[in-house]
Amino acid sequence: MPSGRTLVGDARRRAARRAHALLNEAFLEPMSADDLAAAAGCGRFVLYRAFREESGLAPSDYQCLLRLRRARRLLTRGTSPADAAASAGFADQAHLNRWFKRAYGVTPATYQRAAH
Repeated sequence: MPSGRTLVGDARRRAARRAHALLNEAFLEPMSADDLAAAAGCGRFVLYRAFREESGLAPSDYQCLLRLRRARRLLTRGTSPADAAASAGFADQAHLNRWFKRAYGVTPATYQRAAH
C-alpha cells in the first residue's frame, strides 16, 4: 500500500498487530520505521499512529522494551552487563545503561547485584 494512503478501522488494527508480531519475533534485528511499515502494509506515519493507539507505545519504544526485558533476564542469570547489552541488541553497555536506568531507575549492574 502506498505510504500516502491512509488506513481505517480494522485495517489500521491489523497493520498494528502485524508490526507488533514482527517486533516480537525479530526485536533483536535492526528495523527501520520504513521496513516495519512495509511489512505491515502501510506508511510509516500511519503505522506509528495505529501502533501507538493499539499499544500505547511507539514501535521503536516497544522494541526497546523487548530488548530491556531480554537484558534483565540475562542479568538475572549472571550475564555481565556488557554481554547482556550485546545479546539484547543494544549498541554497547552505555546504550543499555541509559535505557535501563530510564526504564527501571537503576543501572544494570545495580539491578544485577540486587537480583543475586
